Amino acid sequence: MASYTAPNQFFLKNTPGTDASVIAAELAKIDAAIDTSKLRFVELTTGLGTDTALATSGVDVASGSDAQYYARFVAPQAMTIVGMATYLTEAYKKDVTDAKIELVDEASTPVVKVTYTFPTPRVVKSLVVTTPTSAALAAGDALDLKITATGASSGTGHARVVLIYTVN
Repeated sequence: MASYTAPNQFFLKNTPGTDASVIAAELAKIDAAIDTSKLRFVELTTGLGTDTALATSGVDVASGSDAQYYARFVAPQAMTIVGMATYLTEAYKKDVTDAKIELVDEASTPVVKVTYTFPTPRVVKSLVVTTPTSAALAAGDALDLKITATGASSGTGHARVVLIYTVN
């Protein structure tokens, strides 16, 4: 996360521009640091896979069988999804279909909030942050973790998934 360090008086005095423009630029930096500090993170794959082995921790995206894990996150209040981080604990190799991870709002008409389709190949310990297509969550909304897996005969891959959000 970015942090803000206040400049000293000498720096501010010698920065080109009017006093108002120099102060406005510093206030913009402060505002950006505040926004960054509001980010919250929750791992949605805790307890899935084998946590004592890197290559099999998290969700299996190459099992040949699709899976849906219900209510992996329930919003206690209104919030905004900022992104979904996908971290590979085992290198990904496609078999038949593209592997995909989705966060789906468990509504009467489900809404896909974030989708990540794996490019092939993808190396172990790589991290990708995907932006949401639908960011709003209301209090009580539940997110399911939906996995579309590639085939198991020649495909490989396990991943950890982290939800990145801010509270409204």
